[in-house]
Amino acid sequence: SPRRARAASTKRAASRPRLAPPPLRAVDPETGEWVSVRDTIEEKIVAALAPTYVLVRDDSEKHALHKGGQHDGHAGVRSKESHFNVTVVSEQFEGMTPVTRHRTINAILKEEFDAGLHALQLSTKTPAEYEKSK
Repeated sequence: SPRRARAASTKRAASRPRLAPPPLRAVDPETGEWVSVRDTIEEKIVAALAPTYVLVRDDSEKHALHKGGQHDGHAGVRSKESHFNVTVVSEQFEGMTPVTRHRTINAILKEEFDAGLHALQLSTKTPAEYEKSK
């Protein structure tokens, strides 16, 4: 029956060993110190988009009810740095739709998402849009 086939399939999947995902934080090769996810996000966005303004806010504390104060993301990554609010103002957004802007940022941060970055709230504007919104 289909129900038995699904149960058997689920049992097989559950019995497979899971590979540990890479850590969200990395070690700076020059200093040997941990680099925060927030700093990594900011550095990658600055390098890729040359923004006139960038603000990366770690909102992970707002989600501190997760067991042990750490977010256990869908990728099985446990980190205290899991939720971010990012504002980016860049001339490179000129002519892009909001969806394209967000996809651009997501592509820049692909490694972080693959490593378990859980939530990213984005505000993306051109300099003219940013001035209008003040």
